[in-house]
Amino acid sequence: MPEFNIDYVPINHEQGERIIEALGQIAGSSTQSAEVLDATFKALLDGENTSRVFNSWYPRAKALQGENVDRYELLDRFALMAAEARSDKTYTLRYYHPDVSGDTAMTPLDDMAEMEQAQVYNDTDQIIGDWTDEDPLGGWYIRANALSLSDGTMNILAVEGESSFDISGESAPVYTFALALWKKEWDDGSYVYKSWATVRKGDMHPYPGDVAPDGTKRNLTWHPSFGGGLNSNGNLTSGAGIAPYIFASASTGLTAARKWNNYEGLWNDCDTIWLLDMWQLRHWNLENSGILEGCLNYNLQYEVAKAETGVKRVIVTTGQAANLVVGSSVAVGDYSGGNADRGQATMRNIVPIARIASIEEVTIDGGTYAALNLEVDDTFDVIAGSRVSTMPWFSGSTEKVPGHKDGCVGSKTAGKTPIRVMGVEAIEGAYTVGIEPLYNVTANASDNTKFDYAIYECRDSVNLSGSVTANHLLVKTAEKVPSGWHYVKSFFRTALGYLFPEKIEGDSAHWMKSAFFGTGSAGVRVPWRFLNLHSGGSGGLAGGAGNAAPGAANWGGRPRLSGSGKKRGEWAA
Repeated sequence: MPEFNIDYVPINHEQGERIIEALGQIAGSSTQSAEVLDATFKALLDGENTSRVFNSWYPRAKALQGENVDRYELLDRFALMAAEARSDKTYTLRYYHPDVSGDTAMTPLDDMAEMEQAQVYNDTDQIIGDWTDEDPLGGWYIRANALSLSDGTMNILAVEGESSFDISGESAPVYTFALALWKKEWDDGSYVYKSWATVRKGDMHPYPGDVAPDGTKRNLTWHPSFGGGLNSNGNLTSGAGIAPYIFASASTGLTAARKWNNYEGLWNDCDTIWLLDMWQLRHWNLENSGILEGCLNYNLQYEVAKAETGVKRVIVTTGQAANLVVGSSVAVGDYSGGNADRGQATMRNIVPIARIASIEEVTIDGGTYAALNLEVDDTFDVIAGSRVSTMPWFSGSTEKVPGHKDGCVGSKTAGKTPIRVMGVEAIEGAYTVGIEPLYNVTANASDNTKFDYAIYECRDSVNLSGSVTANHLLVKTAEKVPSGWHYVKSFFRTALGYLFPEKIEGDSAHWMKSAFFGTGSAGVRVPWRFLNLHSGGSGGLAGGAGNAAPGAANWGGRPRLSGSGKKRGEWAA
């Protein structure tokens, strides 16, 4: 049997016996076929044993393909099996209409009525099983190395559990693959409702990123597991343990993504819509803010306490060190006055960016200090007056969260660490930079202090551009959008691939709990999502900015690969 190994949540004795019995039936069958294999294992899926069933099914399904293994086809088949096995379930959440109340809690209905919301974890919490561990309807996922293909599917090179799987993303980016769900959203004037199912029920529709170019719904959805970074060849990748790709614009990021092939694209609103919905489906709250905060309150800049030469550390006071997190990133520069923004060369010319390997108490000249030991190859000199500044995180800190849980390292609410939701790491201290949709912004004719946004989709990554072209389709207009920060009450409801505020002027404790930044000038703009390490209550999974030009770049922006929405059609059924 081909090598395949992955850790899973334990199953009970009855489930194990059922799998053993199924394997015996297959071994004794005279017909060894994909149809028999799939039918046998589909019958075992009960929403609590998906990992174990997949672990038993996958190597056998792979062996039946022989030398020409098509891993995408395998995951697609398993997704269909899981969808059919859970076809009797409908999960619904209800929450107050934004005109009625800003309460963010969501009430479970239908088959969720007797369930409990998923917990969030950090790296020290004891693992407690809940429905999101194994349920294909909003819970189970698997990661894989994959590259985009011309037909909108993926060339999956290795699935997590195979010896060739590369979590670093060096050989190919890491994506999170899950069952593509059906969705319906509506309101009755007092409440808004969201329903999900694994098969179509009534007038449900697919997620925009899960519609194939021919207009049919895909069985699979996929999204980059980590924020953008460069591999050794300069390709924009998704992987753990890599430095954040910052000081890069959307246009530059697209060029780096296309070093893999011309079919790759940048994070788009299809990814954001899915991730925000997965948070809601799993945690029954409109947004993550205040529950699993993300790196939004980690804006620290300290003058070094001691000058040193030939070191791999920075000396600060013990009080300052208490505010810093091991594993986070810092820059060191020989700042000598003036602008202290991280974009200035003098804030980063000693160490551009490095992780804090450890923090230890040291005694120097009879005084007690703290040493920030940095992960660097070469020694450096620190002069008096130098500054150390926090920076966006390297990818992969959430690998320390147990199993496939949602969570972060350290405090869940301190606002210093990235989070993981449904296998996707986010809010790492830098905006996630995308290039689709495009906003063509003009001053409003009757009030030139406000702006009109024409929102354009480009549904084929081959045609992505920093300017509106014939390949862009106008899908929405929003008039009189004010400049600056405004908390979001609600977004326009749509089956298309854009996420844009419908109602604003909320606050950081109600409604969506995060904000949108409106531009102060006309021109083409691209969405920047989630916000950065000094955004505080403005940031979150619903946070965003609509003021950045396609060529804009700074330390707080991080281009990221896109998921299944990079090449899509439009659902018309």
